[in-house]
Amino acid sequence: MDERKLVEKVLKGDERAKFDLYQAHRQKLYSFCVYMMGKNDSEIEDILQEVFLTAFQKLSQFEFRSSLNTWLTQICIHQCYRQFRRKSRLVAQEQESLEGLLRVRAMETADQHSRIEDRKEETEIVRNAVEKMGGPCRQILELRSKSGASYIEIARVLKVPIGTVMSRLARCTADLRELVKRMIDEGWK
Repeated sequence: MDERKLVEKVLKGDERAKFDLYQAHRQKLYSFCVYMMGKNDSEIEDILQEVFLTAFQKLSQFEFRSSLNTWLTQICIHQCYRQFRRKSRLVAQEQESLEGLLRVRAMETADQHSRIEDRKEETEIVRNAVEKMGGPCRQILELRSKSGASYIEIARVLKVPIGTVMSRLARCTADLRELVKRMIDEGWK
């Protein structure tokens, strides 16, 4: 069918003519979209749908200065570029989001390293404080913290009642806290 007659029928509302126009140009436009967007692009069908919706809306403006195929291809080019711009914005947003997540992760990692260093320093201060404590306190604290000994095991090693272990441990722990606090205040290590 002649393009002019086909366009006239479509403009008069002939649904069969719309279908014929679609069928006559769909495959060429599909191939063009694959060429522009890549064969694995999942949005080619959406682009084609937009091309034909736009074409049917603007068909009354078509002046036959070029072939109908050329006019439809121009609409297709416009839709493909529109899709490129949309994808570019999405990629930029995703990249920005990813960079934000990476910054947060880097800050968390730096914070974690800082906490580890702080813990090492605190552990060193406590170790130094235990070394400075007298023999009985140092012995009971080392048995409890280094060896992980229970109150019963400490009582056996020290040959004292469990109540004595509990009271000594409480007193020595309090003394240790005071010594650590003094060392931190004075800048000792």
